[in-house]
Amino acid sequence: MNMTKSWLKNASITDIYNLDESRTKITLLASEKKGKDLYTQIYHFIFYDKKGNTYEVITKSDSSYEECSISDVSSYLISKNYTSC
Repeated sequence: MNMTKSWLKNASITDIYNLDESRTKITLLASEKKGKDLYTQIYHFIFYDKKGNTYEVITKSDSSYEECSISDVSSYLISKNYTSC
């Protein structure tokens, strides 16, 4: 989750300090074993900010039991919804 939040910040998508972490939803979509202790994993994140706006991101990375990310994380913004003010 921290890598994805950093990506949201670095891509100037949102100010991560405005995110409401307690509402974040994380779903593991796929996990493929590639070696003894190596997996490729795809996650779906839904982040909410304090105004109720949502940011949906899909990530892909390699991981192991010891490290949640042992490769670069590929992140894709798939939806950004703003509530009416």
